[in-house]
Amino acid sequence: MQPKNHGLTRELTLRDLVMIQVILIVSLTWPAYAAKQGASQLTLWILAILLFYMPLAAVVMKLSREIPIEGGAYQWVKEGITPFAGFMAGWSVTIAVVALYAALGSTIANGFAYVAGPQGAWMAASNPLALGLTAAVCLLAYLINVRGLHLAKWFSGSGSILLMSTFAAMLYLLVRALGANNSKAWSAFSVALPSASVVTLNVFTKMAMGALSAFDQCSIFSEECRKPENDVARSVGIAAPLIALLYISGTAAIIAYIDPAKIDMAAAVPQLLQAGFGSEGVGGMMTAASVAISILALLAAIVISVGMLARLPMVAGWDGFLPAWWSHLDPKHKTPAKAIAAVTVALFLLGFVSLWGAGNDEAAQLAAAVSIGGFSMVYLLLFGSVLFGFRGREVKWGTGLKLGALAGFAVSAFALGFTLVPLGDVPSPLWFGVKVAGVLGGLFGVGAAMWWSGARRA
Repeated sequence: MQPKNHGLTRELTLRDLVMIQVILIVSLTWPAYAAKQGASQLTLWILAILLFYMPLAAVVMKLSREIPIEGGAYQWVKEGITPFAGFMAGWSVTIAVVALYAALGSTIANGFAYVAGPQGAWMAASNPLALGLTAAVCLLAYLINVRGLHLAKWFSGSGSILLMSTFAAMLYLLVRALGANNSKAWSAFSVALPSASVVTLNVFTKMAMGALSAFDQCSIFSEECRKPENDVARSVGIAAPLIALLYISGTAAIIAYIDPAKIDMAAAVPQLLQAGFGSEGVGGMMTAASVAISILALLAAIVISVGMLARLPMVAGWDGFLPAWWSHLDPKHKTPAKAIAAVTVALFLLGFVSLWGAGNDEAAQLAAAVSIGGFSMVYLLLFGSVLFGFRGREVKWGTGLKLGALAGFAVSAFALGFTLVPLGDVPSPLWFGVKVAGVLGGLFGVGAAMWWSGARRA
């Protein structure tokens, strides 16, 4: 199936796609999360890469060449299984990404508070500041995306470069520790087996789904790429080993300088830079810079994510499953301005609601669980289309791809189940699971109702 001419502008080159892959997938949070696992962290990374990351990359590379059309997983699952399954895949991506950024105002306010020191403590506790920052970021994302991907891709590229510069500093500290024969640095490369427990499996699924997903999201822009039948797949091939290197080396660097029990999950990278470079002079400047970079990287990720999410209802509008206005393009910039506005308003409203639980660990875990639940559903449908779909199409799946899809399907299924199990302390684990199930069930139900209404209208 070849791309159609819907009037979209082809802005994205291979380099742009690689930068988007990095900014959408890489997070400074996950190396700290993995480092908390101590000697078993490398084994967990390797298992997550082999059982989920590589299968996802392979499937995305294959389908981006076979079906290089706007919408990514929405279109692939629609072709592979049914239009309803495709719609739910797109809806699940929306759930996952919006929930991921639900607390963006609080996250940025906490970063400002960290840089300001003791005198900035009020920022972390100020809901008006967090709400104002949420509104400002949403407005920024709207204005940039309405102008077009030629501007949004500049943000994603700049954010990716800044993010990789932070990992370069972490890699330098790791190499320095290895050169000094630091036993903690060498222990980071141990292949110790993790304990066989439910907790370990919970950690593993969250590492796989939280840190190593999103290769498919660049394909949503397929008809806005210069060479969609080649460049999306090539961007995955370039970004995949780079991202794996960033995560593994970043985790090892944290373990080399900080005891796992003392890792500050909210600011592990600044903690590492202080430990490696000192807290004064250059060290202090690098610590502050790392916090600023994390905020800028978050802004870049939100900007490109808003543009990406707006393309999903646009495509559903083409198919008639949503009202046609979702697909209207701005006559000057050739962007889905109405869909972009709707996505930014939804993001702002969820950010407003999330402030009711600001500072509440259970609220943060609930948002993370909903996000992982959304991603899990997307990949259940995507890997399921490889295993059980495409019966009427000439898409050839080799044995290796099918085995990889089976592994990815299993990881996705376990991850969806473990969204009901909290990792941190909550007042009632049972009640937490009930709330997660209720929120996910309600959201998936809303998506199904939207499709049913659209299908009847179509």
